[in-house]
Amino acid sequence: MMLRRLFIATLLSAVALPALAQTNLDFSSKPPITLDVVSIEVESAYVPPMKEPNVDHLLPLTPSNAVRLWVSQRLKAGGTAGRARVIIHDAAIVEQDLERTKGIRGWFTKDQSQKYEGRIRVEIVVDGTARGYAGSASAAVARSTTVTEDISLNEREKTMAALVNDLVTDLDGQLEPAIRTNLFPILVMQQGQP
Repeated sequence: MMLRRLFIATLLSAVALPALAQTNLDFSSKPPITLDVVSIEVESAYVPPMKEPNVDHLLPLTPSNAVRLWVSQRLKAGGTAGRARVIIHDAAIVEQDLERTKGIRGWFTKDQSQKYEGRIRVEIVVDGTARGYAGSASAAVARSTTVTEDISLNEREKTMAALVNDLVTDLDGQLEPAIRTNLFPILVMQQGQP
């Protein structure tokens, strides 16, 4: 419990730092997915509870902001009409305390003390295009990780950043094929793209 309080205090102080400096999340090396729309907007239907057991709101790069980063690096508007709305339906990370070994044996055992379960669910809704097309593509991902009771604050922060990175990398792996399948009529093919 004390480690968690220190972790939260450390995270709150880190919020002042630029979130992108604290992550290696980068999709700029991948080709953008260009849609035949004039604008791409990100909306959040997910409202963080801002209390335990949720910890997503305490992270330097929240899952919601990581999705926004993904949108800025992967999606591109390349049309004359219509819009694409990227709706974040879920972007939670929940902390769960785990059972620890009790008694004398517990003194000599390093248990996993917390489990973090993360999930992201996103839908891309397109309407009003020049071709009159309306459609959607969606993806949902989930991951979890645990930490030992003797983890340092720095290691815990790295573990949480890795969880967010892995979630959004998984999301990229699911959304790109979903977009190419479900939104094919409004994909703008760039030279050199399949």
